[in-house]
Amino acid sequence: MGALRRLAAMSRRGVAIFETKITSLDGAVAMETSTFRHLFNNSFAVAPSAVFSGTQLRHYAKAPKKGKGNAASTPPGGGEVATIDLQQYEKQMNAAIEHLQHELANIRTGRATPGMLDHLKIEAYGERVPMKAVGSVSVRDSQLLAVTLFDPGLVDAVVAGIAQSPLKLNPRAEGQEILVPVPSPTAETLTVMSKMCKSEGETAKVSVRHARKIALDAVKALGSEDERRKLEKSVQQLTDKFITEADELIAMKTKDILKHNS
Repeated sequence: MGALRRLAAMSRRGVAIFETKITSLDGAVAMETSTFRHLFNNSFAVAPSAVFSGTQLRHYAKAPKKGKGNAASTPPGGGEVATIDLQQYEKQMNAAIEHLQHELANIRTGRATPGMLDHLKIEAYGERVPMKAVGSVSVRDSQLLAVTLFDPGLVDAVVAGIAQSPLKLNPRAEGQEILVPVPSPTAETLTVMSKMCKSEGETAKVSVRHARKIALDAVKALGSEDERRKLEKSVQQLTDKFITEADELIAMKTKDILKHNS
């Protein structure tokens, strides 16, 4: 009984406290006791849109919907779609074409041109360097090239480099200059050069097709059939592009050989 009386007294004191008028320190806001009675009687129920300390409650987005069988509609691997970058295979195909251009340039046409020696590598200063790094090439006449060296001490190295090249030329040193006769090819030589062009072209096309095979093997590992078909088509388009380019280079070189020896 005594305990109930003490509890009632405490309740009355609590209500008395809430019935006291509360005024803010700066006097800007005054809240009447009716406000506290309302809050007290409603057990401090707060609507979802209430504001606490000036910050509005945030509503979080719903979780992603699930597909059939209550499975998440995102693909395995955190939602990322597996794919491949075709640029690496395109670079491999392009490298094959660049190598073909280099090899075709080494096949002489029968007419003396400075570009005939551009791709030759010369042993100089402990490394292999391009011809243009050690000297300049000029045309004396339609059948004779002259190489003027920047360093006369490289005469023997340059003579050896030209003589050992696939061009089958016979250079000779005259002072600080190297003369390179370019004889007119025979019918037999023309046939050999034409075959060399075709052979180099086939080698390049084999490299292009090898890059295609590697790319298609990578495509097969993809899970999406639509993605596979799309990439397979792109790989074939790249292959066709570089095969066509190889055929054009071969045709141009063969035509050049015949034109300068007709």
